[in-house]
Formats: sequence, C-alpha cells, structure tokens
Amino acid sequence: MTADKAVEGTVFDPPQPVHVDVHLLQSFPYSNLNRDRNGVPKVATYGAVTRGRLSAQNTRRHTRADVEKALGVRALRTRQVPQEVAAILAERGWDLQQALAAAQMLIHCARVKGLGIAESGGTNALLFLPESALTEFADLADAEAEALKVAVAAVEAGLAKPAKKRGSKKTAPFADEDQEREEEEERESARAKAMDAHAPKELKAPVLAILRSRNAAVAAYGRMLANEAASSVNGAVQVAHGLTTHRLSVQTDFFSAVDDVLKGGTESGAGHIGDQRYTSGVYHRYASLNWPELLHNLDGDEATAREVLEAFVRAFITTVLPAKGNNTAAFTVPHLVYVVVRTDRPVNLVGAFESPVQAAEDGGFLPGSLAALSRHAAATDRFLGTAHRAFHAHAGLVEDAVPDLGERMESLDDLISSTTDAVTRLTA
Repeated sequence: MTADKAVEGTVFDPPQPVHVDVHLLQSFPYSNLNRDRNGVPKVATYGAVTRGRLSAQNTRRHTRADVEKALGVRALRTRQVPQEVAAILAERGWDLQQALAAAQMLIHCARVKGLGIAESGGTNALLFLPESALTEFADLADAEAEALKVAVAAVEAGLAKPAKKRGSKKTAPFADEDQEREEEEERESARAKAMDAHAPKELKAPVLAILRSRNAAVAAYGRMLANEAASSVNGAVQVAHGLTTHRLSVQTDFFSAVDDVLKGGTESGAGHIGDQRYTSGVYHRYASLNWPELLHNLDGDEATAREVLEAFVRAFITTVLPAKGNNTAAFTVPHLVYVVVRTDRPVNLVGAFESPVQAAEDGGFLPGSLAALSRHAAATDRFLGTAHRAFHAHAGLVEDAVPDLGERMESLDDLISSTTDAVTRLTA
C-alpha cells in the first residue's frame, strides 16, 4: 500500500509491542504559541506551581499537517463534505443546488444513528476522511444520479405539503421568538426524517465503504465516528500536553499601532493601543507512536509504516506552533531530543519536572532541565530494568554526550534513521 491509498480495514495480526517515545527539551523566547479563548497563553498547574502549556490538540494538528506534506497525502477533518462534493459535481455539469441535495442524501444513505445534515448544509459532526473520499462520493453520485434525484424529489414533495397549524401562544414577551425557533427545529427534524426515509437503501454499503476508508494520515492519527464502530480507527500517535519544566508567569505587553496617515502638526497618537500576553520558558514535550497499531491500521504495510514513523518523528521535533509568529518569531529548535524504543509500554518522563527546575546561578533553566531529565531516565531504567528498552539515543544542541540518554547522534537525520532501523529490526 502507498501512503496515499485509501483502504478498508482487513484482519492483521500485529507483532510484539513496540513503542517509540520522543522527548524534547525546547526553549521558547517571549511568545504566545498556544492561547485560550481570551488570548492568554495556556497554562497548567503541575507540582503545585503554574507552568506554561502547549496543548496536545494544537500540537497534533500542526504536526499532522507537516506529516501529510512529507508523505504527499492529505486527510480532511471537516463538516463541509456535502459542500465539497457538490462543488466537484458542479464542475462536472450538475446544477449546484441539485448537487448539494444529492451529496446530503448520500450522508443519510449511511444510516448512521446521529449522523445527519446541520442547518448550515454540512454534516452535524466532524468527519475525518482521506481527501480522495470527496472524489469517491462524487463518483458515486454520478453513478447513482437518477436514484438520488428521485429520492431528493420525494423529500421535497413531502415537505411541500402544508403542516398542521398550531395555536399561537403569546403569553410571554419572547413567545414569538421561541415559537419561531421551535418551528425551525421542527422543519429541520422533518427534513432529516424524510431524508432518512427516502435515502436509497442500496447505497448504504458503498457510502459506508467511503466513510471507512483511510490513508496514512488517518492510520497515524485515528478517528472516531459515533455509532459506526467500523469507521473508527485507534490512532497510533499519542501526544502529551507540553509543560514548562519550571514555574512560569504570564507577562503583559502594552503595544500601540501607529497610523501612517496622521497629519503632522494637527494629529498625534496611535491608531490603536492594547495589551497582549506572552510567556517564555523551557518546555518538556512528549509523544509516542505505537508501531503495531500503525501496522494494523495500514494492513501490515511495513514500507508505508516506516515512512509514517520517519515523517512523524521529524515533524514532532521540527514543527513550531505558528501562533503570533509575525510578532515573536519563536522558531527555535530543541536543545535536546531523546528517543526511546520500548517493547513493553510507553513511558513519559515528565515526572522529572514535578519538582520545578530552579534557574542556574548564571541564569537559565536548560542546564537544570537537562540534568533532571537525565536523572529521571536513569531512575526509570533502574526501576523497570532495561530488558524492554530496545534502543535509546539523543541528539540536539547539547555539546557533550549524556550517558544516561544513550548514544549521542550528531544529526537529526542520524537519529531518525537509527530509530526506524531499530524498530524494523524488532519486527523483521
């Protein structure tokens, strides 16, 4: 299987457990890489102190984009499947409104409880599908155009019948608005029921086959579709929230934007003023890839699995969250990358920083963070033993080797190739 080929799941017997753990120590300057709904940098309490936080969801989203770019594949997480399919059909000569109605009808053909069309015209739930699924839906609509148009016409005819009028209730100041909202919900419900009733039953299997299709991106990151277990994929990638290794405080920046067209001598001041929030610190970031799960999701295709592994490890190490990039340019590289291949279970070493790292006498949290991670890794090896630690090595900006973190690799390429070689040797 190639990375861009979408397939349905088949039975695959995975090999022994193999987990690839990636730990990063990365220093970020004054920045706001991940903010909450109020624009404030995200934080978390750990070890009874406030830490900076980079959310797992944000990290997964940006690393997935880089993985897809490296592999030359794309998967779409969207509610806009009907609109995108309709656009393809319109390019093929369909009337746009008929195309949208046909695409919406296809969603109902799946007969998945809870999956339907929202008021916006898209699906009422996010779908995560290979980009090729849009073309497959359009091809199915073309092949079954007559059946879909008959079904849509039947729905419209049924909805055109006058509904029973109910008595007006205006006992409250907002009764008219409430009644209008209730009637709109009833219309949407009636349309959904009518589409379920008229959706061609013979299209259920081909529609479900498209919903169940997957490519390398879906295999790596997984998906869940409620009430349709066969479409769900257990992701091979797990990502932790990144935390600073030390206590952190949010800093406030007062800024002004100058109006370039102010008339000299008659006007002065800024065109806009405001406050923004920033942080700085050393983050511990961690992710793990489940190799047997990835192989399972790719139906045993080891060549593609290796491509995914290499692309993910590289993306996790090199991707910088782009928020506020124009104002902060926080495009750093990790000071340390530590990779471990285990044959039992993943191990997150964030416990090294439960007691917050203190700044060195001459300033900076990197030396203390590196020492804490090294000590914790050594303690973990003593406790668990090393029988299941099949490989470990480190690389980055560190000038000297760190013996407790395995062999020191000179480059990122060396580290990634050594890691993938170790993994494939275990499952050869």
